[in-house]
Amino acid sequence: MNLSQKGYYQGLFFLMMTMTVSCANDIVVKFMGERLDALEVIFFRFFFGLLTLLPFAALEGRRVFKTKRLGFNVMRGILGAVGFFLYTYSVIYLPLVEVVTILWTIPLFVIVLSIFFLGEKISAIRWAATLIGFLGLSFITLYNSDASFSLRLLYVAPIASAFLFAVQDVMIKKVVDNESKTTMLLYFAMVAGALSFFPALLVWKTPTTREYFMLFLLGASGNLMQYFIFKAFSATDLSALAPFRYIEFLLSAIFAFIFFAEVPGVNVLMGALILIPSTLYLTVSEKRRDRCFA
Repeated sequence: MNLSQKGYYQGLFFLMMTMTVSCANDIVVKFMGERLDALEVIFFRFFFGLLTLLPFAALEGRRVFKTKRLGFNVMRGILGAVGFFLYTYSVIYLPLVEVVTILWTIPLFVIVLSIFFLGEKISAIRWAATLIGFLGLSFITLYNSDASFSLRLLYVAPIASAFLFAVQDVMIKKVVDNESKTTMLLYFAMVAGALSFFPALLVWKTPTTREYFMLFLLGASGNLMQYFIFKAFSATDLSALAPFRYIEFLLSAIFAFIFFAEVPGVNVLMGALILIPSTLYLTVSEKRRDRCFA
C-alpha cells in the first residue's frame, strides 16, 4: 500500500493513526486535569501546537499566511476552540471510555452534514453500518441510566463537542485538496489559542516542569493528529471513513484500564459487540467495491 497515493485503505490507515494519537492525548489531558483547569489545559494545547508548528511554517515562508479562505480558517478556529474545550472538560470530569463512546455520534452528524454540504451519495452499506452503530450506542447509553440529573447534564458537553467536530470534519473535506495543510494548522492554532488565552488567565495555575513537558507533548501531538485527519480525508470519501471512529472504543478502553483502572460496564461491552462486527463488515464491503471500480 502506497501511503502517498489516494485510496480507501490509505484513508483508513491515516484515520487509525488519528485515533491512536487522540487516545494518547486523552490520557495526557486526564492527568493534567488532576491539578489544572480545563481552560488552562486547552490554552496550552493550542499554544504549544502553534509553537511546534512555526518551524514548518518558516520553511514555507510568507506564502504560508496566504489563503483565499480566511473566513473558513477563522471559523474553524472558533469551532475548534469551543469543541476542544468541551471535549477536554468531558475527559477530565467523566470516565474516558464513556466520553469516547458519546463521540460516536460524530458519524451520524457527518453522514447528514455530508449530504447537505458535500453532496455525497451515501451507499446503503454505509447507512447500515452507521445505523447499526447507533443501535450499539443505544446499549451503551443505558450504562448511565442511574446517573443523577446533574451528572446527566454534564454529558451535554461531549455531545456538543461531537457535533462541532463533525462540522469541522465536513469543513476540512470541503477544502483539504485546495488549501495548504500547514496554513490550515497555523490559522487554527492562532485563532483557537487567542480565544482561549484570556479565559485561561481566570483560572491560571503555573504548571510544574513535568506539566509543561506533558502540555508540550499535548500541543505537538495535536498538530500530528490534525495532519493525519487531513491525509485521511484527502485520500478517500469522508462518509466511508466515519463509521470506523468506533474502533477508538477499543483503544480508549485499553488506555483507560492501564492508566486509570477504568473498566467498561456490561452495557458498554454489549454495544461494542454490535459495533465491531458492523465495522468489519464495512471493511469487506468497501474492499469489494474498490475491486469493482478498479
